[in-house]
Amino acid sequence: MDQTWWPDLLRHIAHEDPWSEPMVTVAEVRGFDPSEKGQRVAWTALVPPEGLERLKGKLALLNHEIEASGPHPNAGGAGPYRPRFWIEANLEDERIKFDPLVLGWQAHNRTAMVLDPGFTMTYGLMPRALGDGSLHWDDPAAPEYDVAVIDPPSHYQFPHCPTARTRVSRDHLQDFLSLTNRVLVQVFWEIRHGPEDKASADFLGDEDHRDVEFDDRTLDVRRNHGGGYTAQIWGARVLARPADLPITNDTLDTVGLTWPGIATPLSRQTARRLHFREDILYIRDEVLAAYEGKLDFEISPESGSVSCGNQWSVGYIRRVGRDLLQLEARKLYEGTPTRVITHWHGFAVTPPPKTSLHALHQAPNVATRAKDLTDGLIMLGRLLMQFANALGINDVAVADIVGMDPAKRDWNGWWNLPFVERITRHIPLGMSESEFLGRCLDLDKVAIEALGERVLRRMVKAMGAQSETEKFRGLKLLDRLVCLAAIADETGLPLATARDEILERFREPGTVPSQPLKRLFALSDLRQEEGHRKDGKNIRSALERCGLDPAATASGWGTTLDGIYDGAIGDIRHANAIIERALRH
Repeated sequence: MDQTWWPDLLRHIAHEDPWSEPMVTVAEVRGFDPSEKGQRVAWTALVPPEGLERLKGKLALLNHEIEASGPHPNAGGAGPYRPRFWIEANLEDERIKFDPLVLGWQAHNRTAMVLDPGFTMTYGLMPRALGDGSLHWDDPAAPEYDVAVIDPPSHYQFPHCPTARTRVSRDHLQDFLSLTNRVLVQVFWEIRHGPEDKASADFLGDEDHRDVEFDDRTLDVRRNHGGGYTAQIWGARVLARPADLPITNDTLDTVGLTWPGIATPLSRQTARRLHFREDILYIRDEVLAAYEGKLDFEISPESGSVSCGNQWSVGYIRRVGRDLLQLEARKLYEGTPTRVITHWHGFAVTPPPKTSLHALHQAPNVATRAKDLTDGLIMLGRLLMQFANALGINDVAVADIVGMDPAKRDWNGWWNLPFVERITRHIPLGMSESEFLGRCLDLDKVAIEALGERVLRRMVKAMGAQSETEKFRGLKLLDRLVCLAAIADETGLPLATARDEILERFREPGTVPSQPLKRLFALSDLRQEEGHRKDGKNIRSALERCGLDPAATASGWGTTLDGIYDGAIGDIRHANAIIERALRH
C-alpha cells in the first residue's frame, strides 16, 4: 500500500514538525477537546546510530510507551532490584532497549514526567518549581531560563485527559545528541473519533475494521456502530541526529563578533591583542535586565558591572550618559562565557562623539538618581532625629524615621538597603505605562512607605498639632512637620521653645505654607494608580503637579520616570534645607 496514505482523522500528523519549534516537545500526554475527540501519548528515545541501523528503517518496531521496572516491583524476584526505564523495539529474534530522554510512569491515573538527569547535569541546569506544579530548568550562570519546562502531572479522569508536556530547548537537544552520538526518535500513539472520513471509507470498503502496517507506523481504522469512524496510530519518527554543538562549542575561538567602533571582528585571540583604549565598547544598560533581580547575580549600579558568584564577571565598566555603559572589550572577553559575550553584543551601539563624552559623564542616570534619593533620605532621618531631640524625644534612631540604617548602608552598600535594589534597575526609554506605575510603587516603598509613622506622630504631638492629624499617615505627618519648620525658619522662632506660637501662626487664615512636598504626594497618588487605573485623569494630574508634560509619554514613559525620581529627590532636599535652617534658631 502507498506509504503516504493516511486516514483523514490522522492526516495532520504527516504535516507535524516538532523540531521546527525553538522549544521541542519531547514528551506529551494530551486529551483533545470534545470537538476533536481523541487522545495522544508521545515520548522520545535516545537511539545510537547503530541501533537505528539494526531497525533497518522499520521504526514501527518501536513501542510507543515508556517501560519501567516499577512502580511497586515484584518483591519475589531474584537478585537486587534495579530501577530502570526504557523504550523497546521488538525485532523478530530479540528486544532492543533504548534510553528515554524523559522518564515517565503512571500511578493512580496520573502520569509523571522527569527529565533525564544526565541531560540536566551536562548543562548545569537547576530546577525551579512554580506554584502551578510545573518544573522549570534553568542555566543560572548564563543566565538562560526555561531551558526545559515540565508541566504538572496529567490526572486522567474519564473522559478528560489534561495535557502535560515536557519541552526542551532545541539548541540544547542538538548539542546533547552530538555529544552523546544519539538520534532523537519520537514514539507516539494517537486515537481520533470523528464523522464521515472519505479516506477511511474508501480504505475499508465493505469491511468494518482493517489494520495496515507501514515502515514507520501501524494504523487501525474501523467504523463505529453509531456512525462515524475511529482511527488509531502507533508510530515513530526521527526528530534529529548528531550534528553541530551550538552550546558546547565556543565559536569565539574561531569566529569573531563585529562591534560598533572596532574595525575588525573580535575573537578571543584578536581581543587579547587589542591595546588599552583601542577596545572601548558602548552598551545600552538594557543589557542588565537579564541579571536584575536575580539572586545569582550581583550588579554594582553605580558602574553597571555584573558578577555571577565566582564563575564570571563583567567589570571595568563606567556609566556614560543616561543609559550607556562604557567598557573594555579585552576585559569582556577574559574568562566570560560565550553566551554572556553574545548577550552583551546584542546591546552594543555606535560610540558617541568624543566631544560629547565629558558632558555625558556628568549626566545623571538611574544609579546616581537612586543614590541621591537614599542620600537625601538618610540626611532627612538625621535632621528629623535632631528635630525630635529638640522636642525632648531622645529614644529614636535614623532607621526608626526613614527605614534606613546609616551603619548598614555604609557597610553593605547603599543599593542593598531594603527595597532600594529595585529602584536602581535600568529605565528603558520605551517603558510602558504599567512598568512606569510599577516603578512608582518601588519608589514609594523607599521614600514614603518606609517613613516611621509612630515616630513622626510623636513629633507632631509634641508640637501640639495632634487633634487634626489623627488620621494622617507618614507622608502627611512629615509634611506637617516640614510646614511647621518652615514657619520657624521664616520667623526665626525656635522649634523647641516656641512651638505654641509656631502652631498658632500655622493655623492663622492665609498663612498656611504652600505644600512643600507636593511631588512626593504626586508620587503617592501614582503609587495608588498601580492596579487601580481608570481613565488616566489621576495620572495626568500627578504628572502636571510634578511639572511633567503628559504628552511626553507618547513614545514611552522612561524620561517621565526620570522626572519622578528628580521630583522626589528635589522634595527631600527641600525638606532637609527647611529643617536644617529651622534647627539653627
